[in-house]
Amino acid sequence: MFFPSEGGLPAGAGGRRPGANRPTGPATKWDYIKTFYYDPVKWDFVKSVGFFAITVYMIRDFASNDLLPMD
Repeated sequence: MFFPSEGGLPAGAGGRRPGANRPTGPATKWDYIKTFYYDPVKWDFVKSVGFFAITVYMIRDFASNDLLPMD
């Protein structure tokens, strides 16, 4: 579960590590998108926005349902 320490981080406290080394070249759009996964601050922001959107959707869905049907 835990990987050995890399980059001076204590064992078990490291962030996500990028994949195998590839030849460096011009950055692509996909490389920019992957930074949202590898950077903990960006990933926390993406998760927060995603969970907020899901919560708003669920609240709207629940609000449209009548809990006590009228006879």
